[in-house]
Amino acid sequence: MRRIDFSLVVVLLVLALFGGGIYQFARTYPDANRGLLIFAKAQKDLFVDAGLIQESYQVRAPDSLTRMLRLQTVIVAAQSEPHTLYVGAGVILGERAGIVKILTARHIVAHGGQRFVVFRQGVAFKVLRVLPDRRQDLALVYVRAAPGIAYTVARIGAAGFATGQPFVVMGHPGARSWIASPGIAERHLLHTLLFCPTCDRGDSGAGAYDKSGVLRGIVVARDVIAAPNVRTGRYFKVIAFEIVRPEAIRSFLRTANV
Repeated sequence: MRRIDFSLVVVLLVLALFGGGIYQFARTYPDANRGLLIFAKAQKDLFVDAGLIQESYQVRAPDSLTRMLRLQTVIVAAQSEPHTLYVGAGVILGERAGIVKILTARHIVAHGGQRFVVFRQGVAFKVLRVLPDRRQDLALVYVRAAPGIAYTVARIGAAGFATGQPFVVMGHPGARSWIASPGIAERHLLHTLLFCPTCDRGDSGAGAYDKSGVLRGIVVARDVIAAPNVRTGRYFKVIAFEIVRPEAIRSFLRTANV
């Protein structure tokens, strides 16, 4: 009987599985030859399409969409100390009994101190209540409604973005407020990344919308990706933004009974 080297068998199986994975990936991403970035962070392995990053610089936000999204976006801020202010965005979800309900990122209002919301008209209101999500970086904040403050309510989509789908983030990047930042989304198994050239700190809690103005996610994290291009070996540094998808948003709202 011929002796079988099991170590060699294991190696061959691994190579076969790896080759099959590459084949499936090439089928899923037909434009993969444009160059790919491999990104590993917090136990998540992502293949990032460098071609989508390049395309994100070509997307523009229609003026009509920008005007509409400004009416459903607020500034959400928390002042933990006299000279320490955390600023982000929030999306208006509705009003009941004179109280306006706003969805934002939990890490903005997780700090102690005074919390407040600023509407497009420049009017500020103290936050009455904060309801955080224990699983996702989401929170609901509640403020009193005031006569004469015009706003609209966001429409939450049934699903998140598909890979290659354009989006617009309405937030407060840097020192600016109510700014539309367009780009291209890339969907992964557990996460969705936004390649957004003009997004910045201050966009946490901002809504990410499709071209019809439907909410497809809430911006919650900023990732700096530094990895080699698979095709050339050169290192790239890319900034991407993560969102919480509509499925998780709806789950949170059901749990909160709102």
